[in-house]
Amino acid sequence: MKSANLVTRKLSMFLTVCLMFITAFFVGCNKDDSVVNNTETAGLSATEDAAESVASAVGEDNGGVVDQVGDLLESAQTEGFSALSKSSGTESKEAVYDSINGIWTITLFRERGNPAGPYYAKFERIYNVQLLNQDGNPQKHYITNGDTAYTITFDIVSGTGYHKTRRLTHELKDLAGSLVATNTNTRLVTVNGTYSRAATDTVTTKNAERTLDYKLDLVLTDVTGPRGSRRDLSKKISGEITGNYSAFVTFTRGDAYLEKEIERSIHIVFGGDGNANIAVNGEKFSGDVASGELVSN
Repeated sequence: MKSANLVTRKLSMFLTVCLMFITAFFVGCNKDDSVVNNTETAGLSATEDAAESVASAVGEDNGGVVDQVGDLLESAQTEGFSALSKSSGTESKEAVYDSINGIWTITLFRERGNPAGPYYAKFERIYNVQLLNQDGNPQKHYITNGDTAYTITFDIVSGTGYHKTRRLTHELKDLAGSLVATNTNTRLVTVNGTYSRAATDTVTTKNAERTLDYKLDLVLTDVTGPRGSRRDLSKKISGEITGNYSAFVTFTRGDAYLEKEIERSIHIVFGGDGNANIAVNGEKFSGDVASGELVSN
C-alpha cells in the first residue's frame, strides 16, 4: 500500500514539473513574439524616422542648418548682406545696423518651390551679425577702411517656417543658434557653434502616418565652406555635426512601433558629394544635403 502511494506521489510530481516547463515554454514564445511585433511593424523604425527628421532639419533648400551656414558664408564678401537675397525663389531682406554695438540685424523671408508640388518651403529668419577685424574690433562692412573682417559672429535670433518633401511635412516651433566663422579673410571659411530647433514633423509612408514632436540640439565642428558664395554649397561643405534628437511620436494612421518617446544621439559628416552621412545611435543613413531628404538606409 505504501509502495503504491509512493508511486502515485512521484507520478504526480513528474506531471507537475512537465506542466511547468510546457507553460514556461509557451509564455516565453509569446513574449518573444510580442517584442518582435511591437518593435518593428511593417518595416517601420523609430530610428529611421529620427534620421528622416534630422535630414530635413539639416537641408539647405528647406531652411535647415546648411541654409543658415550659407547665409553666414555669403556675408563674408564686399557685397555684404545684399547677396542674401539673390538665391533661388521669392525672397525679401531687411538689414539694420546698430553703430553703437557694431551689430547688424538681418530679417529674411524666403519661399521656394511650388505649394502644390512635392517640395516646398516658406520661412523667415532673424539674425544678429557682427563683423570683426584682425584685432577683434567690430566694423560695419566686410572691408572697412582697408581692413578685412577676419571673424564673423552669427546669432540666429528666431525663425518661423513650413516645408515639405515627398515623405515629410514640417512645422517649425522654435529656432536658435550661435555660430562663429573664422578665416573669413581667406577663400575657405570655418564655422563652429551651436544650433537648436524644435518642430513637428509628420512622416507619411505607405502603411502609416505619424507625427514627431521633437527637439534637436546640435554642435557644429569645423564645418568649412567657400567664402562669399553658396552656389552648389551642398557639394562643397565639409566637417561634422554632433548632437541629440528627442521626440514624442503620435500615430494617426496604420501600423505603429513600440516607442512613443525617441531619444537618439546624432553624428553627421558632410561627404563633399552632396550627401550627408547621418549616424543615429550608430545606425547609418544618407541624406541629400540640398533637399533635406533621406535617400537611403
